[in-house]
Formats: sequence, C-alpha cells, structure tokens
Amino acid sequence: MKIPQYLVPVAVSATTAFILWACESSSSPEEVFSYTESSASEFPLSSSEIFIPPVESSSSAGPLFEVSSSSETGEVLSSSSEENLLSSSSAETLYSCDVDCLVLQSSSSAEEIQEDTFKEDFRDACTIGNIPTTYNNAKLPDPFTMLDGTPVSTRAQWKCRREELAALLEAVELGEKPRHPQKVTGSYANGKLTVTVTDNGNTVSFSVGITGAGTAENPRPAIIGYGGGSLGSSYSGLGVASISFNPDDVAPESSRGSGNFYKLYGSNHSAGALIAWAWGVSRVIDALAVTPEAGIDVHHLGVTGCSRWGKGALVAGAFDARIALVIPQESGSGGASNWRSAAKDSEAQPLSSACTEAAWFRSSLCNYKNNVNGLPTDHHFLTGMVAPHGLLVLDNTGWVWLGENASYANAMSTLEIFKSLGSEKDFTYSKAANHMHCSFPNENTDEVQAFVKKYLLDDASQNTGKIEAKGVYYTVSDWQDWTTPTLQ
Repeated sequence: MKIPQYLVPVAVSATTAFILWACESSSSPEEVFSYTESSASEFPLSSSEIFIPPVESSSSAGPLFEVSSSSETGEVLSSSSEENLLSSSSAETLYSCDVDCLVLQSSSSAEEIQEDTFKEDFRDACTIGNIPTTYNNAKLPDPFTMLDGTPVSTRAQWKCRREELAALLEAVELGEKPRHPQKVTGSYANGKLTVTVTDNGNTVSFSVGITGAGTAENPRPAIIGYGGGSLGSSYSGLGVASISFNPDDVAPESSRGSGNFYKLYGSNHSAGALIAWAWGVSRVIDALAVTPEAGIDVHHLGVTGCSRWGKGALVAGAFDARIALVIPQESGSGGASNWRSAAKDSEAQPLSSACTEAAWFRSSLCNYKNNVNGLPTDHHFLTGMVAPHGLLVLDNTGWVWLGENASYANAMSTLEIFKSLGSEKDFTYSKAANHMHCSFPNENTDEVQAFVKKYLLDDASQNTGKIEAKGVYYTVSDWQDWTTPTLQ
C-alpha cells in the first residue's frame, strides 16, 4: 500500500509505544522512529515494512489511523479518535514526516519490533570493506567517509559506518571481539549471577555480584561497574541496581593470553584485555536477558569504570549497542583521549607507553608507537560509536598523565559525531579538580544523576549535554580536514 508524499501526523500516548518507518520508496526503507513513554530514539533496521501498532488514548477512543484499502494507492483517513488523542492529556509528542510507503500490521507490537533492534551490534547487516593498516595524516581520520570512499549522509549509512569504525579499531588497536557465541546461560542466587558461555566446543563460567536488584516482575535498571565502579554513592536512592564486574575473571591484564576468554578462543587470539573485557560484559548482558529472576532490566543498562577500567568501560559501551549509558572516568590515553593529541602533550601518556604498560591492546598496536600519524584510527572513533546513547566522560584536571588536552580534543571531535545524529545533548565532557585519581568528586554528582535519570529511568526532562573547556583549547583546523554532515 503506497501513499505518495503524504504528510502523516503521529501522536504518542503516554502509555503505548509504537514504531513508524518512513521510507523513500516501498523498496528503500530509511529509518525507524520508536517512541516510548517518555523518550524517543531512532533505530535503522533492515526490514521492508512499516509497522504501526494501534495507538489508543486513555479514553479508549480507538486506533489513531484508519486505512482504506479500496484502491492500490490507499488512503489515510483521520479517525474520530485522532482529535481525541491529540487533545487528551496522555498525548506527549507530535511528529510529522513525509512517507512514500506505509504498511499497517495491527497484530504486531512495538515491543516485538524494538527487540529486533536490541542487538549487541549490526555487523551481520553490513559489508565491511578492506581495512587499511597504513595511513599518513597528522589530522584526525574522517569518521564520515565509508571505507569505499562513499560519504555518509544518512542514519542508515551510519549504522554500517559505525560497524566499519569498530572493525578498524579491532584490526588496528584492540583485537577481534568474537560475536554470537554458541550458547550463553545464567543462574542467579544470593546476589550472584553466574554466566556460562559455550563456544568452539569449550565452556567457561564467571560470576558478577548484583546489589539493589528488582524482581522478575519488576526488574530494575543497573550499572555494570568494572571493579564495582568508582561513582561512589552518586546514584544511590534512585532505584538503580549495581553489578560488580571483575575484569580479571575474563582476562587478567598482567598476562596476555590467559583467563576465561582465552580458554575459549586460544592463547594466541588477537584480542587485548580491553576487548576481551568488553566481550565479558556482553556475555553478562546475554545472561541477564535469559535470567529474569536476577531482577535486572536489560533495556536500561549502564557501564562505568575508572582509569584502565575506564578504558575498558568505554570499549564495552562502544562495542555493545544494548548499553544505554557509558560513564568512563579518568580513562586517559587509550580511552576517551586522542592518540594524536597526546603525542603533542609532553606530559600525557604516549602510545609507546600505553601499548606496553599492560596487555590492554593487541600486540601489533606498538607498531605505531613512533608513528601515531600512521594510525588509520583515533579515539573519536571509539567515543563516537556510543552515539546516540548517553556518554558522560569524567576527567581529572590534576593528573597530567591523563592528558587533559588530549581528552578535550577527543571531546570536541566526538561532539561532531553526536551532532551529526542530532544527539549533542547525549554527550557531556566534565572535568573536576582537587581529588585523588579515581576518587569520586562530589561536584560530579548532579551530572551522574542527570544521566542516570535520563538514560536508565527515562526521565527526558533532565538537562544533559555540555563540554567543559577550562584551561584547554581546540582549533578545528589543526585536527579536522573533514566536515560534519547532518545525517538524514
């Protein structure tokens, strides 16, 4: 059923979610808009249909739209309920768009459709081109040009460009993250979730501790904290559970090739500890999804960590699209910091040090230790992959080894990616002084609470989105020879 250039008004009730797919033609789907109780987020999918489950107002006035099938072109008729819904107190959002095709399937629920988008990644929907390992540019690599040279202009293209950025980071810096293990199960008792993973004919298990969980009937959002996290009591009392993840249970950073990850995939696997830890977090999410008695809402998860675990938390959040909120603290070089910028800061940790301090990266990253401009990657790729989810980067101005200028350069270049998606309010870079490394400063409490409320508790009224520039600078022409598109 085709509706040429018909302007469709869409209202959102406060209690019902639905999805509208707008497309350029019946064979060229573009975007999915998913609206829920208090927020709207966008997911590009690969189906060829538009689903609009019936939306009813609190007065049970009936579906918002009626569709006539008396002709091939079809016709959208305003039902009597449309006026009631739009004027009722339950209507929170009005959205309009031009569509060329429309398919109504009243038997489908928005929750079922949204589940198709709740995936670790979308690699299986994308073709990844040849990964370059050589490069020569002192400026930051372009995040908006596909590997085949095609400019990124749509959100649908960004879905696969994001996968290309992941593939680049895996090939050059982090090592491969294995996807879709054969089987993941979970068992929960006395505040402990045991995760069991089977792949390649082998099975390993590790556990995480959970405090403040809900129930199977009323699960709670949660924050996965590397080493328990370093956010102190900043989100206490908000009804958000804490999950304590011990990275060493998956891959000890002090010994490359040992630990549960390498028992499954071999001691010579390319993965460094950061991507192995990210794999572990993804398996925790898999286990939570099939263990409702753990009382955790897997659709509202955050991840955090500080210092080396801040690097790890950022990698986990970038490489798993199911994570709604990422809070890396004081992650320094190799985290929310650009290698090229760190190389120009005499006090920041250089790549030559970070690639050898621990088994964080694939061993071949050290090939670039004297040639950071040869990297076809930099870490605006990593932080940019989090978009359009929530990203709160917390920095410490008193520790020069962390590279304040390099972190700020990362923030400014990351902001361009969030801007391209219209989600600059989803990213904050915040600095605090006068506290020890990884001790949480009280002045960051309001920011943490705002992000937790917005992304884990669906409170869209929270004010987020800022970049602090005290004592640092960023000149665009020094670092960017690319422009930022507005992705459609």
